[in-house]
Amino acid sequence: MPRALRRYGDLLRTPGVLRVAVPSLVGRLPFGMLTLLFVLVVAAGTGSYGAAGLATAANSALTAAFGPVLGRLADRGRAVGVLVWCGLAQAALLVALVVALRSGAPSWAAVVLAGLAGAVNPPIDPVTRAVLPRIAPAHVHTAYALDAIAVELTYVVGPLVVGVITAVFDAYAATVVAAVVTFVGSVGLATAPAVRRGWPAPPARQRRVSPVRSPGMLVVLAVAGLASVAYGLMEVAIPAHAAFEGHADQAGILIAVWSVGSIAGGLWYAGRSFRTPPWQQYGILMVGNVLGFGVILLQQNLWTLGVLLLFAGLFIAPTTTVEFTLVAQLSPDTTRTEAFTWANTAVYLGFAAGSALAGTALSPVLGKADGLTIAGACAVGVVALGAVLAWTFRGALRG
Repeated sequence: MPRALRRYGDLLRTPGVLRVAVPSLVGRLPFGMLTLLFVLVVAAGTGSYGAAGLATAANSALTAAFGPVLGRLADRGRAVGVLVWCGLAQAALLVALVVALRSGAPSWAAVVLAGLAGAVNPPIDPVTRAVLPRIAPAHVHTAYALDAIAVELTYVVGPLVVGVITAVFDAYAATVVAAVVTFVGSVGLATAPAVRRGWPAPPARQRRVSPVRSPGMLVVLAVAGLASVAYGLMEVAIPAHAAFEGHADQAGILIAVWSVGSIAGGLWYAGRSFRTPPWQQYGILMVGNVLGFGVILLQQNLWTLGVLLLFAGLFIAPTTTVEFTLVAQLSPDTTRTEAFTWANTAVYLGFAAGSALAGTALSPVLGKADGLTIAGACAVGVVALGAVLAWTFRGALRG
């Protein structure tokens, strides 16, 4: 751990890093809020967990569809405009969702507004991951580990913020707060000098090649997408199970505990130097994720579920760090932002599929005694398939 902290200290002392990292963290805080908020506000406004799952799925699906377009615009030197306008548009749509639900709007309206909010999701993740290695080239591994931890931190702080605001006011107020934070973080990142300076332009006569033409990238996208199906399932199943147990207000805490485990795993991983290359680590870590999802099936009550989620989270941030490293290695610098948006697309599509599965096929069992067990078994199956792909095609990951 001391070695990891020293590495993080060296990274954060690099000129320009904090100016990117702080607004990036602020702007991503709603990532850890919105999934839970869509479940809470849509279920409260429409009376249906199925509608809540579909709204979450619509948001993820349209984020996935439009993410590469926004990333391509950023690679062409338009990152500042994309961040500002998307931050403003998403904030407005989240406020519109609150107004619609408070006015008794039908379920389809909530699904549409949640989807549109996803279509203009500010590309904070990919811009951050493209910029950090350029301003801290000597600390790339640590930068990606820190970024993975930052993502998980949003899933710790975000649900806790939702819990506090919901307890004092309601979930609608928490959604408005998420809208404001989205805009503030997006503008803060857009005005960072490293972002304003723009991106390296490809040679004038060089034909632009999409990063998804790399076989290794396709493997990463497939594995990340499958893992995200499991996350999408569980982030609907866990709140439903907490409600069944009579403690719906504990859902955010359970999801936060899951992320605390991930942060602990990320801190440990960043402090180690491995001889095993990333393309081999990926398969090993995916097997660990199979184990992590598998132990969730052993839960007996919310207390044991929390402990098991803490263990399951240990594998998440290290796996994410390796994914970031592989994406960077498998894509040229001039298309790196787009490459990271494709990685996000895989994640959001997978998450959308998992949320949609929870909101449709699994809807009759969620919120009942065996609902979490059934959802967990499905999650284990898709993660196991991802582990098989990571091992079978690990040669393609070498680039």
